[in-house]
Amino acid sequence: MFYWRTTFSIDKTERARLDDLGVSTLYVRYLDVDGYRLESAFPQQPIQTGNELRIRGLSIVPTVYIVPEVLSRDNDSSHLRSLAQKLVRYMLEVDTAIYVAAGIPPRSHFDRVLLDYDWTPNTRKVFFRLLRIVQELLPTTSVESTIRLWQYHNPSLAGVPPVKRGILMCYNMEPYSDPWTTNAVASIERFKQFVTPKAAESYPVALDVAYPIFRQSVHLTGGDDRWYSSRIIHTNLSVGRHVFLSDTMIDNEHIDSLDVIRVDGGTPDVLNAMHEHVARTIPNDRIVGTTLFAFDTVEIDRIGVGTLHRILAEQ
Repeated sequence: MFYWRTTFSIDKTERARLDDLGVSTLYVRYLDVDGYRLESAFPQQPIQTGNELRIRGLSIVPTVYIVPEVLSRDNDSSHLRSLAQKLVRYMLEVDTAIYVAAGIPPRSHFDRVLLDYDWTPNTRKVFFRLLRIVQELLPTTSVESTIRLWQYHNPSLAGVPPVKRGILMCYNMEPYSDPWTTNAVASIERFKQFVTPKAAESYPVALDVAYPIFRQSVHLTGGDDRWYSSRIIHTNLSVGRHVFLSDTMIDNEHIDSLDVIRVDGGTPDVLNAMHEHVARTIPNDRIVGTTLFAFDTVEIDRIGVGTLHRILAEQ
């Protein structure tokens, strides 16, 4: 399960929900890496610890999100190695703070770490070099990478990261800004176009498969031809298209009469269909795990513990 917040807190109820789902691994976002270029890259929003941290018995995988621009303007080897060294040091510092806050003896090394970067054909070489350097610095750790659907489907264009294990991020399938988009987060029709027998047979990296349980809203102002993206969290709006017939407020955002809110996200039917397609298409020996993006008890209840437990339990 991905944990994608700026404060790391697991209370008794949340831990029970994780246990109900059979979750044993959390991919915790330790920090973002931001900056205009490698030399000036800096940690952004490092995770803080909350009052309750019931993580004993869970495997915590440090996860770092790298903003695309960081690797797009500089490929200097010394700058890249410096960034890798800073990342490793910072992950260890954050990790120690988390384990101390949880009342658990700090660990001296990681079993796994995950770098999350949406590389392009132009940035793949520098990102792949970063992966190799981090692996050199952590020789006993499995250094892993997220893999977007388009990267999985087009390895000749995107390249294949130099890792033994990666996470296939099964969401963001269509442009959010396209007014013709039905569900930008999860579409079984689009998913089948990315995850094909040809891609499944040829992709050389062992995969964890990450399914989306989050929702993302897109606001279309009446009379305009442009979509305005805005995150609407924990509303009663279901996944789909909603036309408002009178002015209203949602999460402090003003919605005019005849405005449209399109709510994208995973649903039980779509997630089941995606999972079944993966089972039919990707050979069992290529899948090493299944996970969800991202932990949220509201979204878990919306989709259903039973549905998600079955998806997580079956590989």
